[in-house]
Amino acid sequence: MEEKNCPSAEIFFKKNLKKHTGIKDIRFILAVGSGKGGVGKTTVSAILSFALSKAGYSVGIFDLDFYGPNINLVLGLNKKPIVEFGKIKPVSSNNIKVMSLALLISEKEPVFMRGLMASKLLQELLQKVEWGPLDFLILDLPPGTGDIFLTMLDFFNPEGFILVTTPHKLAISDAKRTLAILKENNMPILGVVKNMSDFFENETAFQQFLNEQKLNVLFEIPVLKELSKTENLLEVFKLPEKQKFLEDIAEKILDKIFRIH
Repeated sequence: MEEKNCPSAEIFFKKNLKKHTGIKDIRFILAVGSGKGGVGKTTVSAILSFALSKAGYSVGIFDLDFYGPNINLVLGLNKKPIVEFGKIKPVSSNNIKVMSLALLISEKEPVFMRGLMASKLLQELLQKVEWGPLDFLILDLPPGTGDIFLTMLDFFNPEGFILVTTPHKLAISDAKRTLAILKENNMPILGVVKNMSDFFENETAFQQFLNEQKLNVLFEIPVLKELSKTENLLEVFKLPEKQKFLEDIAEKILDKIFRIH
């Protein structure tokens, strides 16, 4: 007879695990991911953090894309975390705590590791990084559903998942696979972020995808022309014309979270 995991025991394990790690004092953990690379997960993670911070919440970003960590570039960060007594303190950028492998290694140092090693590194950072009390921790995930993604589900047990995609058919196809695993793990899906929303003309496949998966678009992000002048996203979203956009994002995310929890 096939053995099945007891859901109540699994939930107890995950909740109990959190109490003994660096995320024990975090109120809500939100994972931002996609099925495909290059659709703007890091951009969305940063924008989401700006929005929640501007709304008065304490926020952190954890860059889990070990193979291509670049949240530091998006935020214009070049500071190094403080490491004391085997513990790591995240750096701070405009009241947002940030942790990334890019802040621990040289920019020229290549990053290569097998899946099991990446999983073990994530578990090690879970123990060593001291976030302190936070309202929200945003997990900026690598693309796909590999070892880091699966380890994240087991050890972080997020309160919600935000799926980032473009209306392109290839991105949608990969997004479906990601959603299948999330649903299998009973992960609450807060909704979809439609990136590069003004770049694609034919969106029939995207609308079919939303209908099939019974999902709503949380918010849309047009192509940000301002990024042709600066790679620092924070500078772009300090502009007065972007403030209403940030307020709307925070309102939608908070509504989803508080409705579930």
